[in-house]
Amino acid sequence: MAVNLIVGTNSYISVADATAYFAERLWSTAWFEATAEQQAQALIMATKVLDRQLYKGKLKDSSQVLKFPRCYKRYPLEGEWDFVGNLAESVYDRDWYCEVTVHQSVKEACCEEALALLIRGNSSRLKLQREGVQSFSIDGLSETYQAGSGKGLLSQEARELLKPYLDKAVRTTC
Repeated sequence: MAVNLIVGTNSYISVADATAYFAERLWSTAWFEATAEQQAQALIMATKVLDRQLYKGKLKDSSQVLKFPRCYKRYPLEGEWDFVGNLAESVYDRDWYCEVTVHQSVKEACCEEALALLIRGNSSRLKLQREGVQSFSIDGLSETYQAGSGKGLLSQEARELLKPYLDKAVRTTC
């Protein structure tokens, strides 16, 4: 079954653009070892992971499928957010500053998360963490995980790229 990646609908970046990104990145062998279908699947899944995060602001258009581009209540001061350059080409709409396009850092975060998914997204450790296991032992080897491990972004690089966008709020469940 062919994967139907559609930029702006189920991915922030195309396979071709992601491949160009990885061509200039160290330690991206897993990307080039994956088939085109696996690459597309990784980008789609990475986009879903990115879209589950809590972000500042609001959607640019209430009918958009993905979380980016976004609008922000006030224009940030110079250097306050790393994506000020993207807002420089923004549209002012009733006290909101709206991005015109998806910023490059979001596309790169999608690539980084896709790579992390290809490398360790199906590992037994991650599965245990997502199931809530906090420690296990086998043949004299033991591991302990923090509560909540295995949830959220796998890639620290993606987390850093998204840092200016992430809301400090915490989701709660009842």
